[in-house]
Amino acid sequence: KGQSAADFIVKDIDGQTHNLSDYRGKNLLVVFWATWCPACKAEIPHLIELRKMYSEDELGILAISNEAPDDLKSFATDNGINYTVARLGSALPEPFSKVTSIPTTFFISKDGTIKLTALGLVSLEESKAIIETKVGD
Repeated sequence: KGQSAADFIVKDIDGQTHNLSDYRGKNLLVVFWATWCPACKAEIPHLIELRKMYSEDELGILAISNEAPDDLKSFATDNGINYTVARLGSALPEPFSKVTSIPTTFFISKDGTIKLTALGLVSLEESKAIIETKVGD
């Protein structure tokens, strides 16, 4: 919490490249998850709802898994996922490299500062409250 989020690059399930720094100027959720994880699956409807509530200009959602791109793509389609799903390709910088359980969510402010790291399922109401909180509040 409070540290600047180190930049990294991932590719989404459509082959597009995403730099963390591309999300500066908007709130960002970086979610580490897996298709086989019950808590991750339970969190998906909350993330879908957040995507509907906030425009792409206000909120980025980047869900990262280490599973095969084809598996992720079919899972995303089958579950109506409306946010960016990416595959972990190479090692990430700290603190992202320290993730040991899923789901883990990093809430990153518009200026690139990590507001909060949450382990486990985060409810829609909790996510909204964290997104709306200004750094330092």
